[in-house]
Amino acid sequence: MRQIVFPGALRGKTAYLLDAKTAHYLIDVRRMKAGDVFEAIDEEGSRFRCTIVSRENEGAHVRLESIEPDDLAAQQDRQLQIALVQALPKGQKFDLIIRQAVELEVNLIVPVITKFCVAEEAPERAHSKLERRRRIIREALQQSGSSALTEIVPAARLSELDKVLCEHGFDRENSLRIMFHESDAANSKPLHELLAHMQNRVAICIGPEGGFSEEDYSALAEMGFMVHHAQGPIMRVETAAIFAISAVRAIALEREIWNR
Repeated sequence: MRQIVFPGALRGKTAYLLDAKTAHYLIDVRRMKAGDVFEAIDEEGSRFRCTIVSRENEGAHVRLESIEPDDLAAQQDRQLQIALVQALPKGQKFDLIIRQAVELEVNLIVPVITKFCVAEEAPERAHSKLERRRRIIREALQQSGSSALTEIVPAARLSELDKVLCEHGFDRENSLRIMFHESDAANSKPLHELLAHMQNRVAICIGPEGGFSEEDYSALAEMGFMVHHAQGPIMRVETAAIFAISAVRAIALEREIWNR
């Protein structure tokens, strides 16, 4: 683990009981003992200096001291914020996309159901799926040490997407919205051109295995998504997501260097 991530929000708490797996890692693997100190974050982004107090059968008790920097919000406003809008793929592909998106410091993941999605989200299983995906994010954060605390929301219909993005700060006035399309080369704009005058917030939309339908395309265009078609072979859905995120990050980094 590169960092310890506590589930939930612990702001204002002074004590916490580590789960057995994390306690084993710290005490048995890293050979830490009572009185030793480590740093951790919670899922809300609060940072803590943690002191091991004692080990119990079910885990370990730690004392918490908040060390969240005062200028954290200002730092985040200056950094590139990415939302991945991913049409639900079939099977376990979405798990891989989530892990890799965390490693690439994506801030928000919005699973969306489009016309050609094979996967569906049964209402009775929505909560359990969301909790499972949050566990995947927490594990990926711990393994990668990513500084971006990736958030994932419940799967949404395309008709709900604009509202979800606006609620999380990716409204069309203050963010750039890009639809990566597998075939629409005619209306495609170069990625460098799209990102030339962007704000620090970008929403990237990736389709399912069957691509976007005409209805999906029109709905996304009405929400302000502009089209980019990456020339070359058709990518698998999990490859397309990582390609798109990496390309946007690389160009944004170049722009930052040029503007220094």
